[in-house]
Amino acid sequence: MNPRTSKILKLFSLDASRIQKPSDAMLAQVYLVNDRYILRSRPYEKETPALFAAECELCEQVAGLTGFRFPKYQRSITGDCFSVDADYFWTLHPIIPGRPLGRWFELHKIEPSVNRQVLNTLNKLHKTTTGCFDESIIDRRRLLDLVTPSMADAREFLSAGALERLGVAFDRVKRYCESYPPEKSCFVHGDFHHGNILAQKGRIVGFIDLDWCRVGSFYEDFAFSLMMMLRDYKHWSYEFRWSVYRTMLDYYDFEGDAVLLNDHLILYALFDCAIFKSSCFENANAFFKYQKQFLEAACRAEPA
Repeated sequence: MNPRTSKILKLFSLDASRIQKPSDAMLAQVYLVNDRYILRSRPYEKETPALFAAECELCEQVAGLTGFRFPKYQRSITGDCFSVDADYFWTLHPIIPGRPLGRWFELHKIEPSVNRQVLNTLNKLHKTTTGCFDESIIDRRRLLDLVTPSMADAREFLSAGALERLGVAFDRVKRYCESYPPEKSCFVHGDFHHGNILAQKGRIVGFIDLDWCRVGSFYEDFAFSLMMMLRDYKHWSYEFRWSVYRTMLDYYDFEGDAVLLNDHLILYALFDCAIFKSSCFENANAFFKYQKQFLEAACRAEPA
């Protein structure tokens, strides 16, 4: 255990006899402590404490509506449910009983029955929470704000045709986000994939990694999950997987606008390009190259 991690744990009045990093935690500082707790960081910015407080309040409300379990954060020696160290915002919570349904880079190995369960659950999560929140907390800008910094960078690696399609997608999503009725808003996990979904005895019981959760449009969540399931790291070249795409829409029981869904998919594909491009984990460049292919393919796709 490095001195920094030991220092953070002491801020939560915790001594570690055993600490390990989960094998799928490539993109975040996450540690399993004493086989009982999850210690996790996110970048610290001025607004992070307020966003975290809103996240906790929202998750508590959604837990009451749905029966799913969410992290319950431990207080630090300052009395807050977090601790700040330099540029990082740290949280600690007891492990939620259950096991993740898969690792984000191995979703091509997942059995169809599990994918059906995941997307059935996502649909249930959205439908159960639709129209349940005050209009004042709807976050209509989160996805747009996440991808805006990457729009200019995309000129460095996307084809002219993909850039044009990306611009159309951004404009359409912006218009939709600004205009959809408040009663159509729902809980958005923001990072909904098998690695953040916990199951016990074959039943999904809870969710973790809620950094990007919010109240927004179901398109945002479903498009992200769809992107995760469409990737196939068994093959490091990408062609749009139409059969998988249609199957996932059936699993979710999708009844929306397929073109608008693809617009959201394109924006999330761009966001992950930026994530991989700026990452320094092993093989990050290979993931970035693959994600570029994925984005180009998504820009060429024309769903009916």
